[in-house]
Amino acid sequence: MALHKASFILIILYLGFVSLGLPDQTLGVAWPFMRQTFDQPLDAAGLPVLLLSLLTALSGFSTGFLRRHLSIATILTISAALTASGLLGYALSPHWGFLIACTIPLGLGAGAIDASLNSYVAEHYPSRQMNWLHGCWGIGAALGPALMTAVITQGLQWSWGYVLIAGIQFSLVLLFLLSRSCWDGAPVTAPAPVAHNAQTQLWTPASVLSVGLFPLYTMVEGSLGLWFYSVMVDGLALSPGFAGTLIVLYWGMLTLGRFGIGLVSDYFGNRRIIVASLTGALIGLLLLLGSAPWMLAVGLSLTGLSLAAIYPSMMHETPRRFGVQRGAAITGFQAGAAALGVGLLVPLVGIIIAATGLHGLIPLLIAATLLMLLRLKGLNRPMVITGHDPVL
Repeated sequence: MALHKASFILIILYLGFVSLGLPDQTLGVAWPFMRQTFDQPLDAAGLPVLLLSLLTALSGFSTGFLRRHLSIATILTISAALTASGLLGYALSPHWGFLIACTIPLGLGAGAIDASLNSYVAEHYPSRQMNWLHGCWGIGAALGPALMTAVITQGLQWSWGYVLIAGIQFSLVLLFLLSRSCWDGAPVTAPAPVAHNAQTQLWTPASVLSVGLFPLYTMVEGSLGLWFYSVMVDGLALSPGFAGTLIVLYWGMLTLGRFGIGLVSDYFGNRRIIVASLTGALIGLLLLLGSAPWMLAVGLSLTGLSLAAIYPSMMHETPRRFGVQRGAAITGFQAGAAALGVGLLVPLVGIIIAATGLHGLIPLLIAATLLMLLRLKGLNRPMVITGHDPVL
């Protein structure tokens, strides 16, 4: 019976991850029309993006506390309702201030549902499912802009795009509500920690280091996707169409890579895959130091493919590294730290390369990737019998 429940919940998880990705990249398509509606300058989009990132981080940091006091089904239902309400508020906003206010429930809901789903999957399902589910997020992240584009090209207001996405989110609320009795039925697959002490100490050098890897990762992933287009067009004088195709290739390989790596992740294990992925990303970034079109195409493809498994594999390894009880809290902090990487470090990279030159982007991302590799080596040291985390 538990296996049937686990399969049923898995279907909801797939739908949930697609739904979670829907609004993430939609603002970029809608913004040229939204700013006309609210009479805002081009750079005003930074305010909701920054606020959304901070609130997502805050909500993710609180997930461990919420899971100690509320059931997973309750957290998911309330979080999805907050997200759906925020998106509907975007669509119905009569003025700019109201839209900014609607970012509050959107960010709080998105952060809690992201951290809770990642934690639940890490505890109850094998690594391949974590990778495939994050691949579903990529599908949603692609479908959101496509849906908004379809709405706009049909001559409708941008607000209808958010109405449709909000409707999908409210359907997710209903799914979570109807499946409340099933969420505790999946078998826990994450092993207990080697030593009892590891369960009782939340903040140790290893747990801090584990959380600290996430903003570095999202900085590399997000900065390459956001800023390298400018490097190709303004720095290398490539055509906008060709540069745009390469960026689509990058995100496409990242999404496809998550489905592909899921086929072998349980065989090789999370830790080997993370190290191999960071190494592959480093090679891909080195290729991007060149200017030949084939080097850029191969470099972006290899980097996207290599980055694919890092986030889901690090998430999935958390309860195995720290134990289920402590891992649930740490996963929330990892999700929050990842949001901070997107909201703070990616814009910071833009400020740095604006001041130093576009040529500085790839060396900066190479340095961040090397730092992740070096710190991961310390994190992967075997746990000793004394019950403490690896000595770093």
